[in-house]
Amino acid sequence: MINKKAAFILAVLIAVCFIPPASSQTGANVTVHFIDVGQGDSIFIDTQNRDVLIDGGSASASSAVLDYLEYLNITRIHLMIATHAHEDHIGGLVAVLNSAITTDEVLVNNQTHTSVTYTNFINLAQAHNLTVAQRGQTITLTETANLTVLNPVQPLEFSNLNDNSIVVKLQVENTSFLFTGDAEEDAEQSIIAAAVNLQSDVLKVGHHGSNTATSQAFLDLVAPSYAIISAGENNSYGHPHNETIQKLLTKGVTIYGTITSETIITSTDGTTITFQDDPQPIPEFPSNLTLTILVIVTLLAVMVYRKKLQKLHTFLGS
Repeated sequence: MINKKAAFILAVLIAVCFIPPASSQTGANVTVHFIDVGQGDSIFIDTQNRDVLIDGGSASASSAVLDYLEYLNITRIHLMIATHAHEDHIGGLVAVLNSAITTDEVLVNNQTHTSVTYTNFINLAQAHNLTVAQRGQTITLTETANLTVLNPVQPLEFSNLNDNSIVVKLQVENTSFLFTGDAEEDAEQSIIAAAVNLQSDVLKVGHHGSNTATSQAFLDLVAPSYAIISAGENNSYGHPHNETIQKLLTKGVTIYGTITSETIITSTDGTTITFQDDPQPIPEFPSNLTLTILVIVTLLAVMVYRKKLQKLHTFLGS
């Protein structure tokens, strides 16, 4: 018969075997929601402590953002980040600030704008803890997750609203995400010159996949496994540009887009990154388009060949 001491030791050993890994104990589990707002950006970072909303899409997408936050049962946003003053990024934030959701802190890039949308946004934001973003700032979200501001510097370097976008890197133990707003090549070069660690597992592609962002030098340093592009279907800018898609595919990056997969949800436990609901990767070319191009090229080649052959016969006959 097992004595009490042996039984106690056995119970301890069993308990140790079933202790969850450190990541689940320390709140390493983080979920990032790339909300489908059409032509714009809105990203919600859900942690076991502080939650973050980066941009809110345009005013026309505000109901989509509010409905999604309600679906997640979000009643409090600990940090709101307005990457820059363009309407397709802060328009929806006006609605969030006007809602019943409590917002503790608002991070801005310190660049003013004359638009009505910006005026409405900043007037509401000033009622909260308004903070100016500065390269090098670190914001703790949990014991194992933090945000680091990579752009802008203060005073601001650029007159271009896009290049003054707030760029933040989310580090969750051994995994990382890079959120770039609409930062373009000049901002990317500034970040590179600062010699910060850019390597990230997931890249939110700058400026909706425009060819004015995601320079080769920047992409090489980020070296992502996954890229997310937030853009609207049939948008007037042609985003995402094929040049950007080609750069990412050449690097072996798996690309997901709200334009094809709607809202994209990814989670990390600090070690691995997983995507929910199997979003559809963006291919190099749609297969039907590739086939169409091949057929057209073949027909043109046949027509040219026949014309040359006809001329040759005419020449020989004369």
